[in-house]
Amino acid sequence: MNVSKNIDSLRSLAQILSPANFKKIVWDKDYSDTFYRIGKHTTISDTTTNLDVVNTIYKSLLGTYKNEYIYKNILLNKILLKRHSLKTTIALSEFKIGNSIADFVLLNGKARIYEIKTELDGLDKLDKQIADYKTFADEIYIVTNSKHITNLMIKFHNTEIGIMELTKRNALKVVKQAEKNYSFTHEALFKTLRKDEYISLLKKYFGSVPDVPNTLFFRECLKLSKKIDILEFQKLVIKELKFRNISNPELFKENLIPNPLKHICYTLNFSKEDFNELENFLYKNSKLCISHMSEVNNLS
Repeated sequence: MNVSKNIDSLRSLAQILSPANFKKIVWDKDYSDTFYRIGKHTTISDTTTNLDVVNTIYKSLLGTYKNEYIYKNILLNKILLKRHSLKTTIALSEFKIGNSIADFVLLNGKARIYEIKTELDGLDKLDKQIADYKTFADEIYIVTNSKHITNLMIKFHNTEIGIMELTKRNALKVVKQAEKNYSFTHEALFKTLRKDEYISLLKKYFGSVPDVPNTLFFRECLKLSKKIDILEFQKLVIKELKFRNISNPELFKENLIPNPLKHICYTLNFSKEDFNELENFLYKNSKLCISHMSEVNNLS
């Protein structure tokens, strides 16, 4: 199988390796966009499976076009799955904190944020992002390409912010160790919780929640949370968020999920039935799938 080296083609193929696309594949059984991109930007043999396609696209992106998904998948594989237990540690992707969206958050006894800045990204939003993340996380790392390292080291040399490089060999290298942050705020922490989560937290701590009309409930719960010491409250919020853990960790323990798709499967929290549907897709012959799609399109 050959993949076009054209950057526009790689951008298009990169869309295949996204949670949004695998939602369509697994949950909607909609393969049309996937096979359109494969047919347009690759050359495949008669024996090529969809798993072969996924592996080849991922390898091409690793070598030529390290987009945000590549970073997230490496973080999941090398930090969560390699260094931690899925029983005690969870990862959250695209997690809202203040007015910013954290790329990758790791929660166990503490909260670590990994903010991704690829070589394709600018750094203009970083100050605001860091300010938001400091209201929530114990440690903050910027994970980046060698292109940004010098500027980031100058910018954050006298701060608690850590810097990590994704090397040309796809290793994660700590360039600057993160130090402990204590700039938490009740409001930012509280707003990361869903309604059922902050109700659960307050009931466990105080025994009850405010008995007020719905229109006042959020405000009064936030006010009540401010009676908890901020360092203790941050730990309680982390503990509550950890209940968002995936439902089938054994799929990862048994190494059943192809390496390029681990972040996708983790993010979508696939059930065993979903995983069976994923396998069904991966082991289909790509050329036959594309031919079938073309026949269907011609008939419609």
